[in-house]
Amino acid sequence: MVGRLDGSSLGGLRDRDPANRAGYCQAGGIEAQNEPAGTERVTRYVYRLYQRASLAGDPTGLGAVARAIDRAIPFLVHPGDLYLLKANVAFKLHQFANVQSALRAVPSVYHSNEGRLIRADLDFQFGRYRTAKNGYCAVLKTERSWGALARLAHFCGKMGDPAGADELYEEAQDDLTAKEMRAFAWLEVQRGFLDFARGRYRQARSHYDRADAAYPGYWLVDEHVAELLAAQDRYADAIAILERVVSAAHRPELEQAIGELYQLAGQDARARHHIQKALAGYLESARRDEVHYWHHLADYYADVAKDGSQAVVWARRDLQLRANFSTQAALAWASYRDGRCEEARDWIDRALSSGVATAHLFSQAGRIYAAAGLEAEARDLLDRAMILNPMVDKFHLHH
Repeated sequence: MVGRLDGSSLGGLRDRDPANRAGYCQAGGIEAQNEPAGTERVTRYVYRLYQRASLAGDPTGLGAVARAIDRAIPFLVHPGDLYLLKANVAFKLHQFANVQSALRAVPSVYHSNEGRLIRADLDFQFGRYRTAKNGYCAVLKTERSWGALARLAHFCGKMGDPAGADELYEEAQDDLTAKEMRAFAWLEVQRGFLDFARGRYRQARSHYDRADAAYPGYWLVDEHVAELLAAQDRYADAIAILERVVSAAHRPELEQAIGELYQLAGQDARARHHIQKALAGYLESARRDEVHYWHHLADYYADVAKDGSQAVVWARRDLQLRANFSTQAALAWASYRDGRCEEARDWIDRALSSGVATAHLFSQAGRIYAAAGLEAEARDLLDRAMILNPMVDKFHLHH
């Protein structure tokens, strides 16, 4: 999925029974369980592994799901559903070549609405924005599914149309059944984040509270509530939530957030502990040839370690993986931290040319332009950031 899209947005992969989480979300290693021998049970088993990893927000678990899918496919005469799941898991892990190969393995999967949506997601990740939007709209002409609506909403939100995005998310909610409470909660979180990104904290909290009431204990809701509390300078409350979330699944990015919050709270020793754990987790993942934490490493070195040269190394790797406004902005920011003002300006201009309009992007662009000595242009960009979100300089999670 693009940006913050959750795996539950795939219509064919929906968790339609919230009770599933009681049986399949217990602690323990996914691969330690005994896999069923009956071929008719293979697909159900793998889907439940996927549900478990998704419900925990566990990228390591998703890697185990990918391996389980590869073991299961040879047992099935018609493995189309598993290839679709394989594409979705690979997308979450930023293994984009694997996404393409999984979709192309079965022609019916490639040409299905879900396959077309994932292909549009790939277009967005590779900076083909108009093609991505056309892909979402083409699917919506044949089926106005909540997954397609959510994707188009995400696109609109990034392109500076939060009101239109919220309308689409609301329509997506209307498409859900009474059993799809996790999906409802996910959509409420997206609507809440639209408000958060505009500095509308009270409205954001209302959406997050509705999400929590619909699907209690969902890590995604907890993360966003913690982000909101931190932006309101309630550091201890935010830390408590994030420590609870990270205890259920190893998430280096959350260790980093906890460390940054302890820094803001003036507890430097605790901050160092969590920041060191975050870096160790990122580097361990990279040593396993995993790529989904490369952008976090660029962010870590740019904003935590203040090591511009290392930030550039990781930002360049991520850009080579997928060239879009986000990776271009990350390389611009890394270059800025490394004192490469002209290079930073070049890359931020590429990010701005995408048409994406977020306060965070404009804020970074303004600081880069100021460093390049372009004061008038810098003031304009910083003003645009403040118009979009008067709270743009407050704490935010690095998603």
